Amino acid sequence: MTDANANANDATNEQLQLVERWIGYGYHAADAIDGWIEENAAADAGVDLERVKDFAAAAFARKRAAETRWPEDTDCDRLDRAFAALHEQGVCAVQWAGDTLDEGLASVGDQINADGVPQGRYTGYCFFHSQDMDHALDGEGLMLAFGPVDAETEADAVRIGRRVCEALQREGLRTEWDGTVEHRIAVPGLRWQRRTPD
Repeated sequence: MTDANANANDATNEQLQLVERWIGYGYHAADAIDGWIEENAAADAGVDLERVKDFAAAAFARKRAAETRWPEDTDCDRLDRAFAALHEQGVCAVQWAGDTLDEGLASVGDQINADGVPQGRYTGYCFFHSQDMDHALDGEGLMLAFGPVDAETEADAVRIGRRVCEALQREGLRTEWDGTVEHRIAVPGLRWQRRTPD
């Protein structure tokens, strides 16, 4: 195999892995994923476009078949409701906030400081990023970062953590947290089942 062929295979395999993850996350419809595949293939001539598109179509078909066996109300539905309630309580709750903790904090900051958001609208935040979703897809539960927007004491951060736990528990999601700012909140046993949008 030539270096060019090896690089092409590497580029294609990388796209296959990303597509599989994004479909599993469940935030994008098939046409959005298809458009993303074409954009990335155009930017990287080494990607086998047809192979990636065929893979995506098969992955979507498998996921939709699995969705018919899911409960009507999934853990992801419960998570959505908990995050919506947190927003109402002044906690900026962000799903898929980038790929790392630093990117998550930046995403939260962008939302809190966005045009049209009143100053003081949010007193705290919580989020998870793509690596957290990867663990959830592997059956390892979900981890949530949290904190205050403007904290004067550690107790301010702890109060936000409690509020996040309470919102999740009201939706029937079990949480594990040691009550300190040193550790994130765990949602063990959460089954990542997010239905594909239309």
